[in-house]
Amino acid sequence: MSTYHSGPQSAVIYQADPAVVQHLHGVRDSLHQSCKPYLNHNVKVQTIDGQMHEGTIAGMDSKHLYLTVTITTEMGRGYYNPYYKPYPGPGYPYPGPVNNNVILPLVLFELLAISLI
Repeated sequence: MSTYHSGPQSAVIYQADPAVVQHLHGVRDSLHQSCKPYLNHNVKVQTIDGQMHEGTIAGMDSKHLYLTVTITTEMGRGYYNPYYKPYPGPGYPYPGPVNNNVILPLVLFELLAISLI
C-alpha cells in the first residue's frame, strides 16, 4: 500500500552521516559487552554532561542502561517514588519498611565512564 502526499515535500533537517551511525553501533555493542558481566554490581556512572550517578546495574537494552539508585530527601534531582514516606504524619501509622530505590534509565550514548565501586 502506498501513501499519496498532495502537499509540498518535507525537507530533511538532519540526517546522520553513515560513518557516525556505524561508529555509534560499535559504541553500543562495546558498552553491552563491557557492562554485561557487571549486572547487579555497584557502579559509578558519569555522563557526557558531567552528571554522576551511583547505583547498581539493573539491566540494559539497546538504548538504555538501567541503574537502581537509592533516593534521599537531600538529592538535588527530583526522583519520584509514590511509596516514599520520610516519617509518619500525625494520626497515620508508620507504613513499615519502604523501598527507596528507583530505576534510573540512562541513555547509552550519553555515558562517558562507568566504574566499579
